[in-house]
Amino acid sequence: MNEYIAALVDEFYQLGVRHAVFSPGSRSTTMAMLFTEHEGFETYMNIDERSASFMALGIAKAHKEPTVLVCTSGSAVAHYLPAILEAQYSGVPLIVLSADRPHTLLHVGAPQTVDQQKVFGATVNYYEELAVPQEDHYYTYPRQVARKAYMKAMDTKKGPVHINVPLFEPLVPELDSKHFEAGRSPFNVVKPHYSSGCNYDNTSGRSHVNNTGSSKNDSFLAKYKNILILAGPQIDVVEANSILSFATMLQAPILADPLSNVRRCHNSVGSHSDKECIDTSKVIISTYDAFLADKELWPLLKPDCVIQFGQIVVSKRVQQMLASWDNVEYIEVNPTMDSMNPTGKTTMHMQASIDVFTNLYGVKNDSTAYLGKWQHLETAGKQQLGTAIEEPSCFEGRTIRELQQHISSNAQVLVANSMSIRDFDYFWFSGESTAVLYGNRGVNGIDGTISTALGLATNGLPTYLVTGDLSFFHDVNGLAVAKTHDLNLTIILHNNDGGGIFEYLPQKGTKHFDYLFSTSQGLDYSGAAKLYGCGYTKITSPDELSAVLANVSSETGVHIIEIPTNREYSRQLHKKYTKVSVDMEALL
Repeated sequence: MNEYIAALVDEFYQLGVRHAVFSPGSRSTTMAMLFTEHEGFETYMNIDERSASFMALGIAKAHKEPTVLVCTSGSAVAHYLPAILEAQYSGVPLIVLSADRPHTLLHVGAPQTVDQQKVFGATVNYYEELAVPQEDHYYTYPRQVARKAYMKAMDTKKGPVHINVPLFEPLVPELDSKHFEAGRSPFNVVKPHYSSGCNYDNTSGRSHVNNTGSSKNDSFLAKYKNILILAGPQIDVVEANSILSFATMLQAPILADPLSNVRRCHNSVGSHSDKECIDTSKVIISTYDAFLADKELWPLLKPDCVIQFGQIVVSKRVQQMLASWDNVEYIEVNPTMDSMNPTGKTTMHMQASIDVFTNLYGVKNDSTAYLGKWQHLETAGKQQLGTAIEEPSCFEGRTIRELQQHISSNAQVLVANSMSIRDFDYFWFSGESTAVLYGNRGVNGIDGTISTALGLATNGLPTYLVTGDLSFFHDVNGLAVAKTHDLNLTIILHNNDGGGIFEYLPQKGTKHFDYLFSTSQGLDYSGAAKLYGCGYTKITSPDELSAVLANVSSETGVHIIEIPTNREYSRQLHKKYTKVSVDMEALL
């Protein structure tokens, strides 16, 4: 009776979708069985809907294509909401297929029924209910719905879509290949190349700037000698080269957020021709969050123009510095019309992709004075922060320095929110690793980190998760799917027994601080490792970490490396590392 769903499934395959994540349920039987029966999909069964949704998020990030989520009716779909929010605000394509009871069973007290119409509201790019098709359109109509869902998921602003699917009994479909093949027709989604301004090689991930020297270019950015570039999260890895070559031409420092992946080891990129490469290492600034603790530096670093790519950088100090500057041209570059600048200082919103903007407006700047100021500070910052590797006790900063030095060149790291991402902002240096960093910075939640990391791991690359204990606790159920699907993940768990980030916020020292904010749990995470069949190592000295990382790299499955840390000790060390010795006269 529900065989038209086979056409829906097949059309997603024809469009290039290859991954589907399910949670068990009766009403979703038709969809789950057909996705599994179709030979083209990698499928994952995850019992916990919240974990499943974050896993799908990680899969979509890793494979850069929409991932299908399938759930049964009732409260199941509601458990997707946190991941749907993250996908919407970080631009990750997800296709949610929620099974539903037929209309005759709604609002009559039937079990496991809720109103699923537009349950996600404005948090999805598109919503549609898949009706039972008329006979003449039995196979073509669901294909049309699949096409609309795919296109809206992959719109200029990628994001989640929701298709609600009321299904009648019997729920077990006929598993015959003829239903997958029925109704197929030619359909392609094409994205044009901007060959006139950009030579872009999608296979190599290289971009070459063609500076035409047109009057348009000369009249726009050429008038600014002191340009500052912000590279924040939500920048694709292949776009980093475009930003680097652009910044090098402009002699513009890049405040490179760790999640921008501009800090990766780029010594040179193509410039005006395939035969010419330029050194880009000098424009990357990675230790800014430490030395900008000195507010006396802010007026000395004021530029003529700020160009922001991606989301705003994580660093609050950078945001405060930007807000303190007046009479500065502030250009947001975004292919959508969404604002990504909470400082309110934007003077121009340029609706363009990173590749198009950098190729249209790249001009040569011969003045190196402004860049020199930032280079001077970067040198001092690295000298100071680099000593974290010598700390005698377990400290988050030393862990990150050790990880960057020992991680494989093709590794990927999911960085949890709260303190973990801020520690990476400090201690993950530019030019020392080609590992790709990921994070869920759309809504900055601490939920779903384990599941997202396991989703990333589906691409087969060495995968790491660096997290605090509260983020780990929020998603401990996610560990179950690793065992059932043979996924490999190394988890570095900094356990300071509570919410360490509150040590740095105004709540520190207030009445009921420990009860309301520190939220100590006192949990023994070796028990979680045993429960879910994970490897487990507890480190008591930082000198042990390098050997443990080496041993774990050859293991399969999930391995938890627990590193006990002290919240007060870490807070004092953060104060130490923000006292960067700077020669102020060199900046004048």
